[in-house]
Amino acid sequence: MAKHDPDEHRAEHREAPGGPPLISPSGAPAPPSDPRTDRRKFVLSDQHLEAVLDACRRGVPETKIARALGVNYRTWIRLRAEDERLASALAETRKIEEEELVSLLMDKARGGELSAIIFALKGRHAYRDVGQPVSAVEQKVNVTINLPAARVSTEDYLQSIEDGQSR
Repeated sequence: MAKHDPDEHRAEHREAPGGPPLISPSGAPAPPSDPRTDRRKFVLSDQHLEAVLDACRRGVPETKIARALGVNYRTWIRLRAEDERLASALAETRKIEEEELVSLLMDKARGGELSAIIFALKGRHAYRDVGQPVSAVEQKVNVTINLPAARVSTEDYLQSIEDGQSR
């Protein structure tokens, strides 16, 4: 069986079919001996950056963007975390989408659509099916563990355990 060359494999994935590379190495050091720990960073080529930013702003699902770039979703996650322009475009898109959805929800609720009213009360005002609304502070669980005080000797400790069990 022929030995597999990891660099050749990576080069395969960096090239778009019939076109220029979609991603390129950023000049990272030589790959480590274990390919599973290889964390070389990739950046989008300038040629494709504008198309990706436009896709982000149009609300194209991130899985489709990753597929179009020829990278897996984990690589896409790393790319968007490292590139402030991508992170900013995605945050902007999510904010615009949220505002649009809230506006639509409120229009439906104001129009008397019962499910929209219930959803808005639950999602935006913490209403529950039973009882009063609960604030985030009231929903926290408080656990207190009481431990016996430190004992001077092992015999005192064993005696405190026996005393506790005999109660």
